[in-house]
Amino acid sequence: MTTQTNSFKSLLHEDVPPECDVYHKFCQSVNVCIRRSGYSRAQLADRMNYASTNNYQVDETKLNKWFAPSQAVQMPVHLLSSLCWALQSIEPATILLSPLLFLPVDKRAQMLQKHAELQMGIEAMKKDQQSILSELSQAAPDSPQFEVSDFIEE
Repeated sequence: MTTQTNSFKSLLHEDVPPECDVYHKFCQSVNVCIRRSGYSRAQLADRMNYASTNNYQVDETKLNKWFAPSQAVQMPVHLLSSLCWALQSIEPATILLSPLLFLPVDKRAQMLQKHAELQMGIEAMKKDQQSILSELSQAAPDSPQFEVSDFIEE
């Protein structure tokens, strides 16, 4: 029998691995992102080199080999963050994490979501406050609207 906590267990802790063969999907995603980015492959290579702090040099030929599914040469994983920055998209990282049902989310997006949640809370409290004020203004000041017996349970 599965307990409540086990039913929400992360795929990272499962005994059976998910289908993690996503390289072709990853290559396809990168190629789509390249077309959408407006940068040439040479420009993307330059952007990746600019973002990369190690001395690994990316060029157009390497990009062509890495993202052609028929090629055996694959991009080194330590260049993923510079690739995402160069493409201005986290879609490639999303594809790689998708078998585990994880999404990369940036800190700014988390803060914007928290801000929106707090703003909704503020609006709900203001609405409650207005409702209370409305009830108070309708009641005659010398006659109580509620009797003590309204609050006593028998």
